[in-house]
Formats: sequence, C-alpha cells, structure tokens
Amino acid sequence: MQKMGFGVMGGTIAEADRPNPGFILMNSLLKFLLAMLVVAPAFAAEKGEKVPDFGEAVQLAPFVVNGQKLAVAIHARTPEDRKYGEKFSEEVVEIACETTGGSGKKGLVIVGREGEPHPVLVIRKFLAMAEAGQLDPAVAAKAGELQAQLADWKKMLRLDVDPDPKNKGFKLTFEMLVPALPLSLDGMSGKLYQLSWAEDFDVGRVERKLHALTAADLGSNALSKYDWVFYLPPRNAFKAVEKDIVQQAVAHEKMGLFKRAALKSALFAFSPAIKTAVEGMRKGMLYMTVLRADSDYSKGDIMALTAAYVKVLMPDFKFNGGTEHKRALEAIEAQKIANAEYAKDPFIPPKRLETFDPAAYAACAGNYETAEARKKAKEKAKAFWSLTEKDGVYLWRYEGNQDEPRTYYPAGERLLVSANGNMTLHFLVDEKGAVTGVEERRERYRRTLLRKL
Repeated sequence: MQKMGFGVMGGTIAEADRPNPGFILMNSLLKFLLAMLVVAPAFAAEKGEKVPDFGEAVQLAPFVVNGQKLAVAIHARTPEDRKYGEKFSEEVVEIACETTGGSGKKGLVIVGREGEPHPVLVIRKFLAMAEAGQLDPAVAAKAGELQAQLADWKKMLRLDVDPDPKNKGFKLTFEMLVPALPLSLDGMSGKLYQLSWAEDFDVGRVERKLHALTAADLGSNALSKYDWVFYLPPRNAFKAVEKDIVQQAVAHEKMGLFKRAALKSALFAFSPAIKTAVEGMRKGMLYMTVLRADSDYSKGDIMALTAAYVKVLMPDFKFNGGTEHKRALEAIEAQKIANAEYAKDPFIPPKRLETFDPAAYAACAGNYETAEARKKAKEKAKAFWSLTEKDGVYLWRYEGNQDEPRTYYPAGERLLVSANGNMTLHFLVDEKGAVTGVEERRERYRRTLLRKL
C-alpha cells in the first residue's frame, strides 16, 4: 500500500479581493478550528484486484420535496457514509429547492472516504505537470479553467487573510485546511477526480495517466450527466480539528503544561459547537453549489443568500424559537427582499473628477458617528469616523483603532470615491444646505453615519 504523494505544489492562487459584507461562510470560529491536514495512505488495489466501477457506488437518494422526488444521487463506499451523505444533503437540498421554487436538476454528492486525498491535490498535480510541459498541449490548455476554479474557491472561503497583519501568533493557512474543505467538482475538476478514482489514487499511476491523457479522453466524463457535483469530506473529519490545532498551536506558541491543559479542556467543552460550525460551513457550500446550478440569481445574490443561511446554522449559544428549518427559510426570505432592493439601485463605481473646487467639499470635513453610538455616551466618545483633506486628497479614518486612513477623491457633488473605486461617500444635507451625515456605499452594502455633534 502506497502513501498518497500528490503534494501541494503548483497552482498558485492570487490573493482574493475583499468579500461581500456579511458573508460569513468562513467565520473566526471556523478559521481557528477547521484544520485537518491529515492525508492517510491511499487505498491502492492489490495486484490482480478488480478496480470497482465509479457508478457502482452511486445510488439515488430518497428525497421528496412538496411531493416531488428530487434527482439527487449519493456516491458512498460504506453504508455509514451513505447514511451520513443522505442526512447531510436532504435538509440542504430541500432548503435550496424552497429558495428557488423547485428543482428539476440532477445532482451528485460524493462522500469522501477516510484516507483518500482531497480532489484539490489531483488538480494541483495536473497544474504542476501542465506548467512543466509534461502534458499534451490540448490537455494542458485546460489549466486556465482549473486555476479559475481554485481562485474562486479560495476567494469564497477568504483564507490566508489575517485581519490583523501585526499578529505574530499561530495562524491557520489555506494549505492546512485544504483536505477538510468541501468542493464543487465542475467540468475538468470532476474529470480529474474520476480519473484518480479509476487509478485507486495511486500517485505513480495517476501521473502516468495524466501524461498520456489526450483531448479525446476529456470528452468522456461520467459526471457530465449531473448538473452539479459536490465533494463532501469524510463525516468524522472534524475530530482531527482539535488534535491538529492543539499540536500546531502548542508547538508554535511553546505553551507550558497548564496552558496546554486549559486549551485542551476548552476544546473538549466546545466540541459539539465545533462540529455544528463545521457542518454549517459545509452545508453552506452545498447550498451555494445547488443555487449556482439551479437558479438565475446573480453571483452576488447567491453569496448573500448563502450568508443568511449559514448564519442560522452557526452556534450562537442562544435559545432560538422555532425549528432551524423555519428560521433558515425566514432568513433567506428576508435576504431575498434585500437583494431586490439592491437590484433597484445597484452600486456603480463613479469616475474621479479631473478638476474640482476644494471649497465645495470643505463643509464635508469633520467627524461622523452611528445613530446607535450617539445614544450611548461611552461609545460616542470612543468610536467615530473622520474626514480630513490634504492637497486635494480626502482621508477617511475610523478613529476607533490605529488603522491607516483610506484615500478618497472627488467624484461629484458631495460625492467621494475610494482610490480603488469600490466604495463611495455621499454626504447628506438638510434644507439649509448643512451637512448632516454621510452614506457609505459599496456593492450590496449601505450605511448612514450622522454628523457628530
């Protein structure tokens, strides 16, 4: 039996842009706890043993929503895996169908088996071989498709982004988390997974198969009959989270005996919450996968709907009335209304003015605060925003911390636009022309701040 050796080379992914506000698919709890870089030995077949057919492990799930049987299949190698896959998928697919108004699409959920490598490792092997010129040119041309998929995946999860650049402590990275993350297997990525399956994930055999792969071989794909394919990591993978985090955090921070004991005790106490959070993140990814295949919603709408759904699934240690299903649908319906409002008045980045009169913006300079902060003296004194001008450039700073101010430029009457063009400040006036507040806007985000008294 040979250990999987695909590694993680190749396929460099550029840093993602700032995510849409409120998208909590990977919140701080998950970023701290979801570390499962445990790649166990692959299941290599013995000599002479018949490699099973991929389709033999696929069975249609018994899902019925509003009297309609859904075309969702589960790929699993054991009865326990199938039970987990069905239980996991049923609630999510039902919520997705009720979001979109029903589904006639065919989907497949592949439940990963303990010890098998994550699909992304095979994708990266392909990218590395393509870059090294070891693939047929027509096959290597597919590298761009895979690069885009990995970049989109990483952007959605917002990993390798530390909110505090000054943090010198233990950090979880994208590479540490890869084997734990669910993945939508679209197009070429699904073909590579199927190829690896057929070779029992044996590294040497997979490399030889990739080297001999032709464009004609890419035309046959057993997964192409599905409208969406979702890879779900092994059901008990969350148990490796606590062990791996403790080991790496202790090694990095050089913790003493008492600190190690305290950390382990805390993780043990919150183990149920950890499991709930991990499953919530996975369900959010499946929900988003189904919506992308089975709705005409924009990408931004789908991200916002997913955020609303995942927020309900996250543990908040509060008593919430009603069932989780009911609360999820209510949150999704509220987000649908918000999406419709954003669609009426979408954010369109304005262009900077080439010439302007600084005096026209002088009245906008000053301090601003939230309506809530105005009601609370302590918050009013500590947290507020300020606008200052220097040489025709406007600096917008949150005074609640030591962050550098953001640079803005005039873009219209009482309108400023950020240096990167993704946010505006529109200053509000009363009937006498006095500035009373400012509206911050970016895509799918609006907030009004009041002029500080």
